[in-house]
Amino acid sequence: MTPAVRLRGATKRYGNLTALDRVSLDIEPGEVFALLGPNGAGKTTLISLVAGTALATEGIVEVLGHDVVRDYRFTRRAVGLVPQEINFDPFFTVEETLQFQAGYFGVRLPEERLVDILGNLGLLEKRRANTRSLSGGMKRRLLIAKALVHRPPVLFLDEPTAGVDVELRRDLWSYVKRLAAEGTTVVLTTHYLEEAEELAERIGVIRDGRLLVVEHKDQLLAHYGKRTVRLALEQPVREVPIPGAQLLEGGKTVIFTPRVGETLSGTLQAMSGLRIADVQTREPRLETVIIELLHSPALPEPVPGNGATGREQVFRQAKERVLEPEERTLGMRTLYRKEVKRFLRVPGQTILSPLVTTALYFVVFGWSLGGRLREIDGIPYVRFLVPGLVMLGLINNAFLNTSSSLFIMKLQGTMVDLLITPLSYGEILAAFIAAGLTRALLVGTLTWATATLFVGPLLPHPFLALLAAVLVSIAFAALGVLVALWAEKFEQVNFIPTFVITPLTFLGGVFYSAAMLPPAFQALLHFNPIYYMIESMRFALVGRSDSSPLAGFGILLVLAAAMVLWALLLLRKGYKIRS
Repeated sequence: MTPAVRLRGATKRYGNLTALDRVSLDIEPGEVFALLGPNGAGKTTLISLVAGTALATEGIVEVLGHDVVRDYRFTRRAVGLVPQEINFDPFFTVEETLQFQAGYFGVRLPEERLVDILGNLGLLEKRRANTRSLSGGMKRRLLIAKALVHRPPVLFLDEPTAGVDVELRRDLWSYVKRLAAEGTTVVLTTHYLEEAEELAERIGVIRDGRLLVVEHKDQLLAHYGKRTVRLALEQPVREVPIPGAQLLEGGKTVIFTPRVGETLSGTLQAMSGLRIADVQTREPRLETVIIELLHSPALPEPVPGNGATGREQVFRQAKERVLEPEERTLGMRTLYRKEVKRFLRVPGQTILSPLVTTALYFVVFGWSLGGRLREIDGIPYVRFLVPGLVMLGLINNAFLNTSSSLFIMKLQGTMVDLLITPLSYGEILAAFIAAGLTRALLVGTLTWATATLFVGPLLPHPFLALLAAVLVSIAFAALGVLVALWAEKFEQVNFIPTFVITPLTFLGGVFYSAAMLPPAFQALLHFNPIYYMIESMRFALVGRSDSSPLAGFGILLVLAAAMVLWALLLLRKGYKIRS
């Protein structure tokens, strides 16, 4: 029978480090499987290979009979992941977070389903609370809710109760048992061995990236556990007829370990001549078994299967639970809607600030310098400023929207929310670029509207103005994605607009005409791509340009296409986002 999760020779290397070493494992449909081991043993790496946040260096990884790379749209809809780290977007409420996560998977979250999840996890009263206001325990519950919104038949819980109180832990145990009873395959990693003992049917122990053993819980305890018997004697003795027994406390205490399945009747009969004051037995515990396994020499390779049997019906039901997207573009549109909603939540920073800056430019440069220059090539100086200022708003807002948003997702760990979904790299890129384009066009339009208060609404070529705005916004939104993927610190994200974009923009002819420069500087200006952007917009808004409009729009088109293709290439490689 096809298992719910199947690994064959799964290996993951990071340079010289082998995080997972030729792991073969079957996890059966409908079972609760616990994967145990010390920190750095490879537990999270194994989960990452199945969930799609990492790619195997070698080997096969399948979910419900489908390869996780070749059939990623199916397998990611089949898997729910509760990551080890708490990761939420602080801009949104509990309800919005769940609706967005469901949308990524191409399904809508109806009210009854939302209430059911929130109610079962004790979050119903917090549905409209911002995620940053939740306690640590509530955030843990919300992580589980996010993993369940698309009804996955396979659920990974990576240390789900770390740092939560005993009451919450017990509540989550009850909910996991209910999910398993409904046919959900649950894979659990935990350092609370009581948790594994309470929930798991089978247990796998991993160390240094290698799977040491996979057995049913009872068999594991029977094979590797030791039952200890302690006999307290009324009178001390020098020896006892029990092989391997220890005499303690001056011969008044006998400690021995019976063989697996051995009863105490024979041992007690052999000691019939002695007066026994008390008998204490200590049953084998999972904790002692795990410690023994982790400190034992190399064990034989575990058999990949050896799991639950007779679960063909559970397997079929699991495949049927994998939800097809209600609308093919719903996931991409959800990501776009979320990104637009994000910048609209802080309009003072994203919308009002650029407008105030534009007005100041008109006041400072338009009136002060305009009083001296009057006109440039027959155009009033205050009108001459408009195309450059509009382009400045387009460039900065398109870049900042994608670069800051994507980098924050990397920093907060919410990038995982996208990587585990069936969204393609092209869809993710398109959503981010579309959101950056929306913000840029909004700011650009409002900038132009603000300028009309000073110069009037003259617009010679509206279609060309829109075309220039769209191409420039796409190019710099894609550049923002590139920088966010590359950057590891906020300083690196801010470096590009501060030391590259802004200087090139100001040197690209925002406040002056190329004809005003000496010949040497005019030649240098033609190597600045932003110069052609500004001149293209100047032709559209003013009706004249120092460069060929056709050449300008051609450069815009090439630049936009190059940036988009470069960003898509890095996303497909998982550059700094997928290990």
